[in-house]
Amino acid sequence: MKEENREQLIVRHTYKKSNELINAMGKGTALSQKLFAIGMQNITVDDTNNVVATIYGTELRKMFKSSSGSLYEHIEALCDKQIKGATIFDWNLLMKDKENGKIEVHQVVTDASFKNGTLTLRYNNSLTDKIVNLQKDYTVLSLADTLSLKSVYSLRLYEMLKSAYDYRKAITKQSGEQVCDYNLIDLKFELGIINSGGDNKIKTELEKKHPDYAKLEELVEKTGQTKYKEYKIFNRNVLAKAKEELNKKTSLIVDYDPIKSGRKTVGIRFYVDKKDVNGKEVEKEVKINKDEVLDDLIELMHSTFKIKEIREIAEAASYDFEKIRKAYEYMQNYSNDVDVPIAFMKECIKNEYYNSKSKPLKAKNKFNNFEQKTDYDFEELEKQLLDN
Repeated sequence: MKEENREQLIVRHTYKKSNELINAMGKGTALSQKLFAIGMQNITVDDTNNVVATIYGTELRKMFKSSSGSLYEHIEALCDKQIKGATIFDWNLLMKDKENGKIEVHQVVTDASFKNGTLTLRYNNSLTDKIVNLQKDYTVLSLADTLSLKSVYSLRLYEMLKSAYDYRKAITKQSGEQVCDYNLIDLKFELGIINSGGDNKIKTELEKKHPDYAKLEELVEKTGQTKYKEYKIFNRNVLAKAKEELNKKTSLIVDYDPIKSGRKTVGIRFYVDKKDVNGKEVEKEVKINKDEVLDDLIELMHSTFKIKEIREIAEAASYDFEKIRKAYEYMQNYSNDVDVPIAFMKECIKNEYYNSKSKPLKAKNKFNNFEQKTDYDFEELEKQLLDN
């Protein structure tokens, strides 16, 4: 059998993962998740009840499609506890014990070594029953899907949404699109964006059957964890990018809407479906949240238009944010003064002037004061390795 065909057979493998592990709160790297998936192809349980995964260097190179020596150097660094930064030992999970309702913290990998081109991982023996001999409450995941994803947030959402999709499908007894709701704070905990930070008050609140999420938000902020605090930034740098990567690279079709209380986003509603056997997306109606689009447009154009005018422009463009953004940028760079901005915008959108090959000349007028936002803050962990 040709080597290329053998590689394809390896990547087509699936692996089981406990739903308890999938939905646990905690932080890990994309590489930790990928090594777990690969390691499940060759595992044993030692005499101390630890799951031991063995991964050969040749397999690593095939899985990551790497031919450079830096792959081995990177793996060695991840196994070195002395190195500061994200190592494989930094994968920790917060899990609620079903019997006593208490939150327990587990270091997932307790020992790791990379010798003679072979990676050996030993997992915490308190997690053994959640890794091997799974008979129920597990999800079957695609090794190819897992290895295709670069972002740790995309990878975590792939596992969570695949698990939620399978569960909802079993409950509803219906195929097709399934709806899965997440509280926004819960989602950030599960993605590892925020954590307890060792704060007992946060831990105590999480242990409750119905946590007070407003209180949790306040407690988390006090620990200094403000990354992606604003929904717009979280949406742009995490959700939107993960959605694009999942739809492009995996067997899932994902869409989402914000769940709001007044004007505040308090949760996310995911719509999850599976592609057909040929990997093609099933055609479906595009969902547009008009309030969300209007909020973005007000932020974009408030210096030029009144809210009433922005709504009128949005209606004219059927709330297509990208069309409006392009038209607005076209108007800002227009070579002549614009007498009636709202009429100009409508005509520009209707006739798609912004697609003209001859770009308008930049002129100094009242329409070129808009300053494009540049506060992008998105991490691609292990970029050197995972960008292959």
